[in-house]
Amino acid sequence: MYKLTLTTRFAFLVLIYFAISCSGNNKKAAKNEVFIGEPSLIEVSIGGMTCTGCEQTIQTNVGKVEGVKSVTASWKTGKALIEYFPQVTDTLQIKEAVTGSGYKVNKFSQPVSEEATE
Repeated sequence: MYKLTLTTRFAFLVLIYFAISCSGNNKKAAKNEVFIGEPSLIEVSIGGMTCTGCEQTIQTNVGKVEGVKSVTASWKTGKALIEYFPQVTDTLQIKEAVTGSGYKVNKFSQPVSEEATE
């Protein structure tokens, strides 16, 4: 009986740890900066995303980088589309935000536009 209770408690703690580690922060970073110039769009291949919580974590942490206008991550494709101002930030700072969140940057590339495929 004691072993069953101990096993149940351990499983419960593992479940709570997993829920916390994959939960993203739903708060959006307040962005009231005004940047001059055109933003650039880059696609980042990210390793390690397994759930929507991972998407939220990437979006929140990369979105905090000064000069990042928007971030859309998808765990299903393993990619994030990031719109940023190259005059303010660069891909190294974006990579640091992704790796600092616990994920791996596999590749930076220019997104394929729909007009190019038509």
